[in-house]
Amino acid sequence: MDQETTISTPHLSGEVFDSLPPSIQGYIRYLEITIQRLQTRIQDLESRISKNSSNSSKPPSSDGLKRKTKSQRPKSDKKPGAQIGHVGKGLSQGRRPDLIVTHTPVLCKGCGHDIQDVHGECAEKRQIFDIPQPKIEVIEHRVEEKRCPCCGAVTKADFPGNVRGPVQYGERVQALAAYFAHQHFVPVDRVCQILQDIFDVDLSPGTSANVDDQLYHRLEPFERDLRRHLLTSRVLYFDETGVRCEKKLHWIHVASSQAATLYAIEAKRGQEAMDKMGILPRFTGAAVHDHWAPYFSYEQVGHCLCNAHHLRELTFVEEQEGEKWAAQMKDLLLRANRTVEDYLERGALPTEVLLQIESEYTKILKDGAEYHALLPPLPCNKGRRQKQRAGKNLLDRLQTKRWYVVRFLYNFEIPFTNNQGERDIRMVKLKQKISGCFRTSFGGQIFCRIRSYISTARKQGWNIWEALADAIRGSPKTLGCEQNLFAPSVLV
Repeated sequence: MDQETTISTPHLSGEVFDSLPPSIQGYIRYLEITIQRLQTRIQDLESRISKNSSNSSKPPSSDGLKRKTKSQRPKSDKKPGAQIGHVGKGLSQGRRPDLIVTHTPVLCKGCGHDIQDVHGECAEKRQIFDIPQPKIEVIEHRVEEKRCPCCGAVTKADFPGNVRGPVQYGERVQALAAYFAHQHFVPVDRVCQILQDIFDVDLSPGTSANVDDQLYHRLEPFERDLRRHLLTSRVLYFDETGVRCEKKLHWIHVASSQAATLYAIEAKRGQEAMDKMGILPRFTGAAVHDHWAPYFSYEQVGHCLCNAHHLRELTFVEEQEGEKWAAQMKDLLLRANRTVEDYLERGALPTEVLLQIESEYTKILKDGAEYHALLPPLPCNKGRRQKQRAGKNLLDRLQTKRWYVVRFLYNFEIPFTNNQGERDIRMVKLKQKISGCFRTSFGGQIFCRIRSYISTARKQGWNIWEALADAIRGSPKTLGCEQNLFAPSVLV
């Protein structure tokens, strides 16, 4: 049939139903319950299929190539490209060029006279920024021995501590191998190939692995200092993601700020792993994270929920469930964030603006609760617990965790989202896509510590190559600690 056939729901009156045999009545009740369960199951499966990176926490890589991306950003009146007042970063001529090439005319363009010996002046100059031909510098260390004219004893000088054998690669070669492997996640065989092609350095994969092992041990003081630095920060971002390690599922946790990053790999995901990491149990500042329950085990922390997660979930409830309150709440959160941006220079929102936002927030929650109160209840699950719709679960969280949702309105140092933490953890997924897994737990620990150092170096503005070379020499860079101006009573 070309057209869909509409099937009306049969209805039995009470008198007809009571006149049926008990066995038929029981069978009809069984069918009603089964149909209700199947309808609930179908709705649940359709909801799963409808979820993507724009309306849930699924990664963009799971969307496929057909789905068009949908941005949460509102339309802007600004023209594409650089805005007025933007300072460009184009090339500008240097005052002291390393090499000057002078081009002199030989013949006069007017009469053809030879002017090769005539003194000329610079009429115009142009500069080319290029890289000189890479060349390995071989440094030979020699130690002398001398005989004392007084006692006749022979004294031999000592080699520097970093000169350990007859021949070896220097710190900058080793640092470059570590940089390619842990900043850009180039597989070790290709790292060796790059060094061979560009520098004519025949580095073996085993040597590259030894560099990583050496870096891991020499970065231990940096990691201790990094933990102290993070504990004195005012705001930290937390997230975690799964990785394959030793053929099992492990988890890499991140604790980061705008200035530093710490990674740690654990076999567990929950509170036990967070305790081993050692940041959340001792942290008293503002912790930005998603709504995963184990984070709330730490009561001394000032919790702040990521509103990017809320916006995606509200999008799903609006588009797939058709709940109007979700669209209103999404619009309110976005407007609240823009309002905070408008008042950044003043440092705080006016009281009347706060009251208006809070009042609208309360009204939307009330409308959502009234909407769900009119819906028929879902069947109980196997544990006899009343099942709730996705919209009702989100509504309950926005109500019970309300202060954690709107805290960014009251303290402008607290961000609207956990984007910093998600950007930091995204590098782990990139590593996983390239390498697939960690063969050993120690390999995962090496990656986490070196990656912590590189990520922190980038945030601090250090030269990453030089910072890695310093670490290989045994003198890694360290961080200073800033005073935590948050009091626990303010944050909790």
